[in-house]
Amino acid sequence: MKIFFFIAILLCSLATSEPFNGISKQVKTVLPSIVKIKVQKSEPSGDESELTAADSGGSGFILDDKHHIVTNAHVIGDAKKIAIIDHNNNEYSAILIAKDNKTDIAVLEAPTFNGPTLLEGNMSVSAGDGVFAIGAPFSLGHSVSYGIVGAVNRFLPNYPYIRFIQIDAAINPGNSGGPLFNQQGELIGMTSTYFSKQGSYTNIAFALPIADIHRVASHLIHEKRIDRGYFGAEIFVSERLSRKLGYKASIFLSRIDPDSPAHISGLKSGDIIIGYNDINLDDGGELHRSLEQSRPGDTITLTLIRDKQRKTLEVKLGSTPIEKKETTNAGTADISEKSGLVLRENTTGIEVIVSYSIAKTVGIDPNDRILEINGTAVKSIQEFNTQLSKLKEGEIALLTIGRNGTTHILPIGSKTAFKGYMSRN
Repeated sequence: MKIFFFIAILLCSLATSEPFNGISKQVKTVLPSIVKIKVQKSEPSGDESELTAADSGGSGFILDDKHHIVTNAHVIGDAKKIAIIDHNNNEYSAILIAKDNKTDIAVLEAPTFNGPTLLEGNMSVSAGDGVFAIGAPFSLGHSVSYGIVGAVNRFLPNYPYIRFIQIDAAINPGNSGGPLFNQQGELIGMTSTYFSKQGSYTNIAFALPIADIHRVASHLIHEKRIDRGYFGAEIFVSERLSRKLGYKASIFLSRIDPDSPAHISGLKSGDIIIGYNDINLDDGGELHRSLEQSRPGDTITLTLIRDKQRKTLEVKLGSTPIEKKETTNAGTADISEKSGLVLRENTTGIEVIVSYSIAKTVGIDPNDRILEINGTAVKSIQEFNTQLSKLKEGEIALLTIGRNGTTHILPIGSKTAFKGYMSRN
């Protein structure tokens, strides 16, 4: 009995250790193609040639023979500066080619980094397959975690535009954007998100399939954006509603944009979509995935329930309206904000949102418009910051301010520049 028990323990030990011993060679082969990513989201101080503060980060890897690097869009965010670090701890400057928030994919370029292209595997991935991931969890640098595929074609309501590979390998903050390999060391995906419940151990993570990464990245590289078909409605996914209606999946249209393709086709708020192109929805993300891969001018057929009646409508997709985004320096800790100015940039120039500290003391008020600094016209926050950064320590600049149809000349500078000269009477 004791001998049998000993053999059982030995066999379990061998079975447990074998996969880890089996991938060490593969890990060494792929490491040169994988990078840690540092992202700075605030304005750099001091030497602008260096990444002085890493506000966040993640992982990435070489995607093609042009040495493009792919990562998650949420890793890059609104980056002011990006750097990559290879497995030998060498650092390189990188630039963003383009990113797509819907699929959470971003493409970078690092002209001086020359990692090899990764070998890609069979697109067929099955539950139970052994996999390993490499990334920079908690910014620790290149780390390997091993596991199996828990499920394929996983639909996540919070990320409905792509079906994911579910894995049980340990994935933590900093792993995002790192590659996922099969046991042969072939690239099969990119780790993107994980499930975490406070107070319990889950070890459930999700990766984007490599086929979807190539499809999206190709558009980003060649077109710098993805021109998808515009539907024009807010879509609400509810499994509970689907079950109540007796369907496997459905989506609820909570709002229809005015003059949108959805509105023009006759769709209404409250419509419940149960089918797409004459096939019942398989899951709540089916329409999202179709729209993600669509182009302007495509026509889709929707089957819906309205007032307990079944209807079919055709929708010809349009072009996505260009959003006019407002730019501010709020929370960036740039040189303007350090001077006491929270600014808004729009088509008419630079407007003061909030003034405090030095800016408030010298008389700059909210709604003032900054027109010139030391006689140089400025029309963007970046231009204004460039001029401010030229000031020497202790130097004061003169701002031309527009206020209620009149102009005023007011000083601006650092606290050191105004020390001993400030008073209120």
